[in-house]
Amino acid sequence: MATTAATVVAPSGTPTSTPLNDSATFDERWAAWQAKGAAHDRAVRRKMAIAAPILLVVVTIVLYALGR
Repeated sequence: MATTAATVVAPSGTPTSTPLNDSATFDERWAAWQAKGAAHDRAVRRKMAIAAPILLVVVTIVLYALGR
């Protein structure tokens, strides 16, 4: 059983949640779910790209201070 992943590209700041009507097919609901997950992944990646270097610098400074 092979599955294919839908590729969803949306500029940052673009809402990816789209209201689906009650008669939406499984594929439409699945594509919306994947788009929501992709948007979440981008948000987490963006936050980690900021937090990780800051945390690294803080840990380095603390370890240097404790080692003196």
